[in-house]
Amino acid sequence: MASDDDEIARLLREVDAMTGSDSSESQPSSEPAASTEVEPVADKSSSGRGRWVPIAAVAGGAAGAVVGGFLWMLPFVDPVSTGIGAAGGAALAAAFGRPPKWLS
Repeated sequence: MASDDDEIARLLREVDAMTGSDSSESQPSSEPAASTEVEPVADKSSSGRGRWVPIAAVAGGAAGAVVGGFLWMLPFVDPVSTGIGAAGGAALAAAFGRPPKWLS
């Protein structure tokens, strides 16, 4: 219980130090406040698109290969050509579209 009160008091001192209030003078501080360096947030839109194009190409190619495997009896249809075409189409669609929200 005492450690919880110490933890709360420490957090309150840190909040006071960050907001610039003078209430820290009324309470003696037993430990210095932690460093408050903030790291810049990376732009998620560019990194999401970079990951999305290869993911879409691989998934599209696999789906095309499966469909080509089912349609092997038709002339000029085989899993390899269907997979390559589907991978190219999926990569183009992903390059010009935007990545889904679950990826970023």
